Amino acid sequence: MWLFSQEIQGTNAFTAVITSKRNTFLKKISSPSSINPVQGPITILHMGSSKKPLTITLNEFFQDPVPDTILEKVQLQSTTIAATTTDKDVDLPDLVTTITSPPCLPGLPRPLWVVVLASIPTGLVWYGYYKFCIEEELYAMEMTSDNSVPRGFGGFGTLGPFTYGLLLGPIAELLHIPGGMNWSTIGIVFIYYTQFLLYDRVNELYKQEYPEKTPPLTVWWCWPIFFPLNLMVGLRQVHFLSNYYYRQRGFSEDTLPKDPVVDFFPFISVETLAWQELFTKPRLWCRLFDSIDDLEMDELPEFLQSFLKWGTDLETNIQKK
Repeated sequence: MWLFSQEIQGTNAFTAVITSKRNTFLKKISSPSSINPVQGPITILHMGSSKKPLTITLNEFFQDPVPDTILEKVQLQSTTIAATTTDKDVDLPDLVTTITSPPCLPGLPRPLWVVVLASIPTGLVWYGYYKFCIEEELYAMEMTSDNSVPRGFGGFGTLGPFTYGLLLGPIAELLHIPGGMNWSTIGIVFIYYTQFLLYDRVNELYKQEYPEKTPPLTVWWCWPIFFPLNLMVGLRQVHFLSNYYYRQRGFSEDTLPKDPVVDFFPFISVETLAWQELFTKPRLWCRLFDSIDDLEMDELPEFLQSFLKWGTDLETNIQKK
């Protein structure tokens, strides 16, 4: 009986500790003083609500355990307009500044050539930082919009679940949990979902800026089964978002800086791109094919004509639904 009594007392003590920790955590996240100064003026708008949107909750959850020293390095910076619509000789950030800069508002233009140059030598590690920055910038822009409810998860809410999701596989393998490394699929699925959201959000920015034009990105290309279309739409997203940020900083279409990567691969910069055009317009692939005339549909092999017709009909039916 004495042992049984001691076990009950131990259980009660353990329960009391867990309850105390839980109450402390809930009090912390509901207190305005716990808001990080990076997004304090923005996030505090939702403190009066009993239920926050999932996007805000997830971003705050994964931001909370990040050390202050790191938060200070990656906190959102408010920057001034860098150019006027007529200033063609404006000083642009140098390469090192662009690569190491934290998220900014207005967003910092990161041209495609910079993203490629910084991502490939680092094994796409820097691309992860690029992803963090643009997600934080778009998150802040959406928080300050009229509805103030972000569609994206922010930098922390995007990379946090992705990173921990990837770790589930090795952990499950070590613990001999059924499924093993397949648990990492959770992180991969999540990051693809955020890419889907990202392309749609960039399109939305262009709809607001040019209501009469068709948005530049074809969102469904992001699925990995549509290679190389998923790579193409990713390159186009980097380019069009960078140009959007340039215009937000005062550049006009005539003063946008040239990008050597985009100039060499014309498919990146065309305003709208249908996948069928990649078969009929070789000049879109690269500048080396500039002299090749566009092909008519009836000039293509019969099997390719049938494939294009089938794909076009399928795409039309999907869009109608």
